[in-house]
Amino acid sequence: MGLKEVARRIKEVANIVDIIGEHVSLKRSGRNYLGLCPFHADKKPSFTVNEERQIFHCFGCGVGGDVIAFYMKFHNLDFAEAVKELARRFDIPLSSSSDGESSERRRALFEINEKAKRFFEHLLWASEVGKAGREYLKQRGLSEKTARLFGLGYAPDSYDSLVSHLRLSGVDLALAEEAGLLVRRKDGSFYDRFRRRLLFPIKDSSGRVAGFGGRIIGEGEPKYLNTPETPVYHKGSILYGFFHTKAAIREAGFGFVVEGYLDLLSLYEAGVRESVATLGTALTPQHARLLRGLGAEWFLVFDADEAGFKAAMRAAPVFFNAGLFPRVILLPEGHDPDSFVREHGPRAFYALKDSAEEIFDFMIRYLTGRFPQNLEGRLALFQELRPVLEAIKDPVLLELKLGQVAERLRISESALRRGIKVSCEKPVCGKKAPSSERALVEFVIHFPEYLGDLLEAGLLEVIRDSRLRALLEILKASQGVSPADLSLEDLALQSLLSEILLSPPPFEGEPPEKVAAEIKNWLSNRKSQARLESLLEAIKEAEASGREEEALRLLREYQQLRCQL
Repeated sequence: MGLKEVARRIKEVANIVDIIGEHVSLKRSGRNYLGLCPFHADKKPSFTVNEERQIFHCFGCGVGGDVIAFYMKFHNLDFAEAVKELARRFDIPLSSSSDGESSERRRALFEINEKAKRFFEHLLWASEVGKAGREYLKQRGLSEKTARLFGLGYAPDSYDSLVSHLRLSGVDLALAEEAGLLVRRKDGSFYDRFRRRLLFPIKDSSGRVAGFGGRIIGEGEPKYLNTPETPVYHKGSILYGFFHTKAAIREAGFGFVVEGYLDLLSLYEAGVRESVATLGTALTPQHARLLRGLGAEWFLVFDADEAGFKAAMRAAPVFFNAGLFPRVILLPEGHDPDSFVREHGPRAFYALKDSAEEIFDFMIRYLTGRFPQNLEGRLALFQELRPVLEAIKDPVLLELKLGQVAERLRISESALRRGIKVSCEKPVCGKKAPSSERALVEFVIHFPEYLGDLLEAGLLEVIRDSRLRALLEILKASQGVSPADLSLEDLALQSLLSEILLSPPPFEGEPPEKVAAEIKNWLSNRKSQARLESLLEAIKEAEASGREEEALRLLREYQQLRCQL
């Protein structure tokens, strides 16, 4: 079965509302579902999903397509990878010819990680060597129930325990190295990357083990060790706990972003189920996209120190550019989420939301307290805020934030604007095709039964816009297939197709058979007009070169054609 056939099978069994609903909060509106677009800073719901046609389209940024196009865009996959991942999810068989090497490698890496997770779990709960890990969990107040739910494990103080286990399991050790589990020595042999550590499996948004984080038990450095970047693990696009907590966050309508594994687990243990954790890295646009998809209000939980403030400064533009405006919770001095919830309980932790500040207000207030109100202090405050302002891409949002800063600094917005490098986003959509061309293509997409006749009448010849022409070529090659059932590898064309399908058909109110006849007549006349112009040129050339008989023949043809018009 080829990829195109597999894609068709996927669209038969996958409900686009269910798939997109895992990442975007959707609300029914008539025949469609609406939500905030996960692909741009959407201020109001412009992201439309049509269950009947199984397509989506954002009328803000222009992204659209079918369930496969969404999977490609959201998970940053190519067409083949998206088809294969969805096929496995819905138990649709893939032939060896369609299952590419890259996708096979990714699948193998996920499988190796799952084997390693089970091995580490066994050592933690069913072996003497795991006693140190069990004792540590007890000290941190984490129950076996919570630890098992998140798949925690233990790596012993050994260089070859995992190596031996994987070798006995028939695993290619080179692939285990690629998964980040093993390290290769100079002599070509392998040793375990994680040793004497409590291990936290890191799952992607689909629940697959992409990597691990390890906390040293006892003395040693580094305190935390993570899987390096691999084909399936990118710390900038995965949030710890997201798979386990996303349902609770979506239901509650709010969520907390914390900084560590144990912070999240302690909160979960205490009954605070609405949190995610970063993986020792700054928040990225990919993280913000994941958070935005849950349709929640977000609270960033930071320590009340310089490091916490710097983390807020880094996070602010990332959230702003994703259309998110989180609030900042500053914990009392000396506390992190783990210690706070263990000492004060979940009710007190939830109560921290009441005193949370919008992140930009927090930054201005914090900086104002650090600098004097004289000229030098105001200039220093501006220098601190400038990188945040310059990172904001939305021109309207930038204008609003400039107003806030200008008011605090007591200077004009125009002067402030001159002091920053503006890098606002340009519109995503390219130059639009002439309306007449687009209307013709829209018509045959909404009424494909007339496509064959109009192509024969010369429709392709009058379409000059490259995107519309490419789309029409695909429709020509796919006659007999409904346009709504097409899965295109080119996301730009898929977006254009979805936009047309979700828009009203052109020439509304006119019977389509009448419109088709008029288009066909117009195409015929246009072709005749082009022939007339060509004949005139040929007549002039024949007369100029003294070929009188040829000129007379061409003139008779010209007169006959004129009479027919």
